[in-house]
Amino acid sequence: MSPKEFENIVPALRPLMVKVGRDFFGNDADADDVAQEGLIRLWRYCERLDTRRNMEALAVKVAKNICVEIYRRRNTMTVTLQSGMEGDETYAGADADIEAGETQQKIDEAMERLSPRERELLRKRHIEGHTAEEIATETGIPKPSVKSMISMARKKLIKELQNKLQT
Repeated sequence: MSPKEFENIVPALRPLMVKVGRDFFGNDADADDVAQEGLIRLWRYCERLDTRRNMEALAVKVAKNICVEIYRRRNTMTVTLQSGMEGDETYAGADADIEAGETQQKIDEAMERLSPRERELLRKRHIEGHTAEEIATETGIPKPSVKSMISMARKKLIKELQNKLQT
């Protein structure tokens, strides 16, 4: 498929990918991320794609795979946070699984206590790996403010987690 042919089908593919992302995550911001990443991936391989292939089905499949990747990346961050708080390998087997589930629930609850803006900035910085400069460009917030807001959100999250993990 030529780049020109690909450009012509993007308007039909993007809404499909956004729908997959919205169905999976339940919000427009993540849905847009899924569509953007999916279109980038398809663009990288457009010259190798067969024009006879059902591009809509391929776009949906790519979008679903990206949703799973984002979900796993987020859970990896949570597990990293969790293991950093546990310290030693004190838990084993089923007890560790129960404890991990409870910790995950407490992390989720602590994240919910943050404002939507704080959650977004932490997600962009720590889950998606964006730099403060990239976040500033994306959000229109000055870079020093981005750094300050992320730092404050991180401190707030840690405080919430400490309170929840002690209970």
